[in-house]
Amino acid sequence: MSVKMKINFHILIQYVVLILLYLIFPLQAISQELKPIKLQLKWLHQFQFAGYYAAKEKGFYKDAGFDVEILQGNALNPPVDNVLKGKADFGVTGSDILNSFINNKPVVVVSVIFQHSPYIFMTLSDKKINSPSDLAGKSIMVSEDQGGSLLKALLLNEGIPKDSVNIINHSWQIQDLITGKVDAQSAYITVEPQILRNMGHEVSIINPMNYGIDFYGDLLFTTAKMANSHPKTVEKFNEASLKGWHYAMSHPQEITEYILGLPGVKSRGISREQLLYEANEMNKLILPELVEIGHMNPGRWQNMLNIYKQLGLADKDVTIEGLLFRSSSIKKLQYFDYLLYAIGVAGFLFIINIIGNWRLRKQVLKRTADLQTEIINRTKAEQRLEIAIEAAGLSIWSRNLDTNELIYDRNWFQNQGIDPDVFMEHDKLIASIHPDDQENVRQATSALRKGTNQYNNLTYRLRTIHGEWKWLLSFSKMTNSEGNGAGNIVVGSILDIDFIKRKEIELQEITKELRKKNNELEKFAYITSHNLRAPVVNLISLTELQQETSLSQELQDEIRQNIHECVRQLDNTLNDLVEIVASQSGKSAKSEDLDLQTELNIVIKTIENQIKSSGAKIEVNFAKDLKIHFPRHYLHSILLNLFTNAIKYKSKDRNLVISLKTREGKDFTQLFFSDNGIGINLDKYGNKIFGLYQRFHSNIEGKGLGLYIIKSQIEAMDGKIEVDSLPDVGTTFCIYFKKHRNALS
Repeated sequence: MSVKMKINFHILIQYVVLILLYLIFPLQAISQELKPIKLQLKWLHQFQFAGYYAAKEKGFYKDAGFDVEILQGNALNPPVDNVLKGKADFGVTGSDILNSFINNKPVVVVSVIFQHSPYIFMTLSDKKINSPSDLAGKSIMVSEDQGGSLLKALLLNEGIPKDSVNIINHSWQIQDLITGKVDAQSAYITVEPQILRNMGHEVSIINPMNYGIDFYGDLLFTTAKMANSHPKTVEKFNEASLKGWHYAMSHPQEITEYILGLPGVKSRGISREQLLYEANEMNKLILPELVEIGHMNPGRWQNMLNIYKQLGLADKDVTIEGLLFRSSSIKKLQYFDYLLYAIGVAGFLFIINIIGNWRLRKQVLKRTADLQTEIINRTKAEQRLEIAIEAAGLSIWSRNLDTNELIYDRNWFQNQGIDPDVFMEHDKLIASIHPDDQENVRQATSALRKGTNQYNNLTYRLRTIHGEWKWLLSFSKMTNSEGNGAGNIVVGSILDIDFIKRKEIELQEITKELRKKNNELEKFAYITSHNLRAPVVNLISLTELQQETSLSQELQDEIRQNIHECVRQLDNTLNDLVEIVASQSGKSAKSEDLDLQTELNIVIKTIENQIKSSGAKIEVNFAKDLKIHFPRHYLHSILLNLFTNAIKYKSKDRNLVISLKTREGKDFTQLFFSDNGIGINLDKYGNKIFGLYQRFHSNIEGKGLGLYIIKSQIEAMDGKIEVDSLPDVGTTFCIYFKKHRNALS
C-alpha cells in the first residue's frame, strides 16, 4: 500500500470514527472566542496574496477559529525577521527561506503555494541581454533574501564567474532600470514586466527555470516554536489558507474587486487589468490543475540544498531535517498499521450500535462519492499531462544506474527514424552521436553519473536509420529511489528540434551573408561616390566654362579635349565597377566539380605567350586527381590575375619562378601560389593589400583591382585568402577552397 493511499484511507477512517462519535455521543456546540493571528505578507497588497484575502473574506479563517490580521510587507519589513521577532505568527516568503534555515534560524515551511519561482531577471530589449551569458560585465539589481540565491545558482549553472557580475542591492524602483542606472533587475514575472510594457517599453526576460534552475516560489511559514507547541493551530490555519487559495484561483474576478478596495492599491496605480493579468500568470506557477495547492516535495528541497552547498552557502553536513512542517496525520502514519486494527474493531462496534442509521449512510455515501470524484479528477489530470507530453513531441525516459533497467518509449524513436536499440546502451548511444558532439555529451553524462552535476541540458545530433543527422534536445536529471539524497536513477526527456535547429543554422548563414553584403555595399558606395565625383565635378565646371562666349578658339578646343578626357575616366570607372559587382555575385555563380590540373592547363594556354616572354618557370605539385567545387569562370579569373601579377611584378635580378602546390584540410582544400618577384612590404601595406584601387609600385602600370576581385570571388564562395610576402624575396598567396558537403553534417 503506497504512502498516499495509506494517508487517504487513514483520513477516511478518521471521518467515519468522528461521524460515529457524533451520532452516538452528540456534543453541544461550544462557543469560543476567535484566536487572534497575524499574517505577514512579503510585499504590498496585490493578487500575489489572493488566497489569504479569500480565506479571510469568505470566513474560512473564522470557521477555523481565527481572527486574522493581514499585514502588508515592504523592503523595510522582511517577513522572516518579523515572524522571528514575534510581530507576526505566520509569514509569506520564497525559497530564500533556505538561507535562514541554513543560518540556524528557527523557521518551518508549512506549505508551498507557487510550484515554480516567479523570480526572473528582466532588462530592456535595447540592452541586448537575452541569455545568462550576456550578464557578464553588467550590473544587476537584486535583493539577497529575494532572488539573490537564485541568481547565484543561475551563474553557477551557466559557468559564469560571480565576480564578473556587478550585483547592486535592490532599491525596488523600476525607474532605476529605465534610466539605465542598472542593466537588469530581479522581478516577479507576474507583475513588473507587464508594468514596463504598459509604459511602452520592450522587455527581455531571463527565466532561471528555462536554464534548469527550478526553485519553489511563494510559501507559508512559521516559527519552530509555533510548529512544535501548537501544531493543531498550524494545521487549521494552513487548511483554511489553502481553502482560500482554491477559492481565489477559481474566482479571480471576485477577488480582484476585493483587492481593489484594499488600502493603497488604487493609489499605487494598480488597475483591474493588471490584477487579472497577474492572476493568469500566477496560474502557470501554482499549477492547480496538475499539483495539489500547498504540496511540497522533500526531494526537491534536498536538491535546492545541494545547489546551496555547491555555491558554498551551506556546510556539507546540513540536512533539511526540521525545515518542513509535518501534520499530525503524517506524524502518526508510522503507527498506522498498529492503529488500523484497533480503529477497525472500534468502527465495527460503532456500526453495530448504529446499523440502519440513515444519517451515517448518507454521510458515508457522500464521502465515498467525493473520493470517487477526486480519483476521477486526478485520472483526468494524468491523462491531460500525457496528452500534453505527446502533443509537445516529448519522449520521457528513466534509467536505474544500479540495475541498468531502462524505461523509454520505443515508438517515439521509430517515429523519428532512429533505431530504438541505440538508446539501450550508453556506449552505443555515444557512437551514434555526431563526432563533433560526442565529447560534450560524454563529459556531461559522466558529470551527472558522478554527482558533479544534478542535471544537464544538451543539444546534439543523432544518426537516423537512413544515415542522416537529426538534432535533438535532451534534459537529464539525477534523482533517487530511496529518498535519502543518494542519486541512483536518471530521468529525462528528449525533444526533436531538427526543424528549428536547421532553420536556426539557415538563419545564421543568411545573417552572415547579409552582414558581408552590407559591408561590401558600404565599401562599394564609398568608392563609387569617390571615383565618380571627381570627373563629374570637372564636367560641371567645364560645361559651365564652355557657355562663355568670349573664349578663344584655342581655349574652346582645350575645354572639349578635357570634357572628352572626363567622359573617358567615367567610362573606365563604370567598367571597373561593373567588373567588381560581377565578382561579388557569388550566389548567382554555378559551382561544379573541377579538376584543378586541367583548369590550370587551360589558363596557362591562354597566356602562353606572356609566360614565354617573361621566361617564367612554372612548378606544379598537385595531389593526384584533385578536384574542387567552384565556379569555373571564377577559378580562371583568379589564376589569370595571379599569373599576370607574378609576371608584371617579377624581379629584374633573377629568373621568374612560379610554384603551385596543394594541401588537403578538414574543411578546405588549400592552394599555395608562390613567386620570387619583387614582393610587397606587408608592414607598410598589409592592411591595404586586398583593398580597392590599391597599388604598391608606382613605377608599374596597373589599376589596383586584381587582388580585390580575387578576394571578392573567393569570399563569395565561402572561402578565404591569405598572403605572405617579403620585399625582393617573393610572395605566396594561400587560397582556401571550401569543401562541398552538407553544412548540417
